[in-house]
Amino acid sequence: MIRQTKPSDPPPPASGSEVEVVTPGRLHFGMLAFGQPYGRSFGGLGAMVSGCGIRVRMKRAETFSAVSHVGERAIGVARQCATAWGLDEHSACLIEVLDIPRQHIGLGTGTQLALAVAAGMQRLYVDGAGESQQEMSAEDAAALAQAAGRGLRSSVGVYGFGAGGIVLESGKLQGEVTAPLVSQIPMPESWRVVLFVRREAEGLHGDAERTAFAGLKLVPFELTAELTRLAVMEILPAVLSARFIDFASALTAYGKLAGKPFERASSRLPYAGATAQLFEWLDLQGVQGFAQSSWGPAVVAVCESAVDADSLVSAAEAAGIADQHEIRVVAFDNKGAAVREVDESVTPA
Repeated sequence: MIRQTKPSDPPPPASGSEVEVVTPGRLHFGMLAFGQPYGRSFGGLGAMVSGCGIRVRMKRAETFSAVSHVGERAIGVARQCATAWGLDEHSACLIEVLDIPRQHIGLGTGTQLALAVAAGMQRLYVDGAGESQQEMSAEDAAALAQAAGRGLRSSVGVYGFGAGGIVLESGKLQGEVTAPLVSQIPMPESWRVVLFVRREAEGLHGDAERTAFAGLKLVPFELTAELTRLAVMEILPAVLSARFIDFASALTAYGKLAGKPFERASSRLPYAGATAQLFEWLDLQGVQGFAQSSWGPAVVAVCESAVDADSLVSAAEAAGIADQHEIRVVAFDNKGAAVREVDESVTPA
């Protein structure tokens, strides 16, 4: 379990090893609500996938520094955590971002990077050297997010960082720091995801995303109710009982419905037409489960097995879809982030 320190707590003895944090990637299938003056905002359903997350290595240092094109962002998170935990001015670190997907494509890269850096700082200055990796609770993940300044809207990636699986969170009431976790369960090991990402395209982020949210109309209670019904009464039970067809068809319905409040904003994105065409092609191929992740451009197609996923990739390549899309097969992640100490003498692969 990851623990929070108090300002009066001295840091434990320095570790002679580096800390490595490896995260999954996050898929977000859509929010439950926003805009209503009373009740919860945001919330939603998502899942974690392996092979498209973050890998960072960190070690103690007298000053903050980073080796990466996202180095300033990583340093900012590390500084914020040091302040949040009351660490002294010498509690700094060197951060090496060894693996990071392309940003702003719907894989939750910003949140996973921030949480990875926060978890590394925890291990270096709070947990101490040599402590064994233990299962991270929802509270642990939420505490990391609070220190790192993440989870302001969606908390799917926060809870997914902690334990993987498929995540349903309720959204936040006014004044709540983190949205309560409703459900987090492992996905069937044999199921696969085919990711289609439009080349050189980016989803909304930063000021553009904030402006888009400010211009959205409120989500009607009836739409929130139907999204909640689909998640609680169809998608999650289908996962628990490994009924793939039920899961896939309900996921498609959820994604289409969750996208309705965003239709006007999404239609202005340069890849909107390509996404619509890809959905049509997937439907014609008989794929029963597909959705866009967050603002995209990542499109998710779920498959019952690796064989089915490989067949879909072959069909996409034959259809020329790979000319404009990066395509890869990934498994669902049911573990969350891994935090471990590594021997400094071993050169990163």
